[in-house]
Amino acid sequence: MVNNNLYSNGCRRMGGFLSILGLFLFQSLASQDSGSTQIGNSGVAQGSGYNAIRADAEERYGPDADLLNGEKYNYAYRSDRGTPFFEVPGDPLALVQIKGKIYENQKIRFDIYNQLMVLDYLDRSGAPGSIILRDEWTDDIRIGAFLFKKFPDAKGNRRFGQVIFEGSFSCLYFWEKNYLPDLHEGENHYYFTEPMRQAVVINQGNSTPFTGNRSFLDCYPDGQVVQIKKYLKEQRIRVKKAPDQEMMKLMEYINQIPGHEE
Repeated sequence: MVNNNLYSNGCRRMGGFLSILGLFLFQSLASQDSGSTQIGNSGVAQGSGYNAIRADAEERYGPDADLLNGEKYNYAYRSDRGTPFFEVPGDPLALVQIKGKIYENQKIRFDIYNQLMVLDYLDRSGAPGSIILRDEWTDDIRIGAFLFKKFPDAKGNRRFGQVIFEGSFSCLYFWEKNYLPDLHEGENHYYFTEPMRQAVVINQGNSTPFTGNRSFLDCYPDGQVVQIKKYLKEQRIRVKKAPDQEMMKLMEYINQIPGHEE
C-alpha cells in the first residue's frame, strides 16, 4: 500500500527541483541574444548560473532523482587481495549521461568483475554512500580519459565497453576480472586477477573479436586487408600490445580507406 504522505512529499520535492531548473531554462532562453549561455561539446549548458541554480535546487529539495536512483552497492571484498574495479590513473572525476541528461564532476567506479557502474556520493548530511547506476537509464560514461558505452560484445551481450574509436568500423575493449581462491593464504582467502581484455571490431552491429594482427585483419573486407596489413607493417604495430592512442590512429586510418560499406 502506498504511503500517501510520502508520495505527496516526494512529488513536492521533485516539483520544486524541476521548478527551479525550469526557471533557469527560462532565464537561459531569455539571455540567448546576449550570448550569456553557451552549449559546449558535451551538450551541457556552460553559463555560470547553471551550476549555482542546480546547487540551490539540490540544497532545497535534495539530489536529482534520475542520478541517485539505484540499488545500494555493498562492497564485500575488504579482506581480499585486489579490487573488482577498472583502474583509472589519478582517480579522476567522471561525466555520466542518464536518460539524455549529462551530469559532470561525479565519482564513478566501474566494477568489471560484476559489470556494474558504481556512483559514490555524499548525502545531505555529508555521509558517504554508493549506489549502482541503473543500467537501462545510463547511456555513456567518461571516467577521466576513458569513455565507456554500451555495445554488443563477441557473444552478443550488450554491456559497457571502453571506446577506442567509433565509426563505420568501431573498436572497443570489454574488460573483466576473475575472483579466485588465494592458495598461498589458506582457506577463505580470495584475490582478483589482473584485468582481462576482450577486443572487438564492430561493423554494422556485428562484433568480431581479435587478439593479434592476424585475427584483427579478419575483421575487415578482403578489399581492405592488403592496405591495412601494409600499414601495420610500416608502422610496426602489434595490436595485442598497442597503446590506446596508437589503436585510435590505426582505426582512424582504416575508416578513411575508400570502398568499405557504410
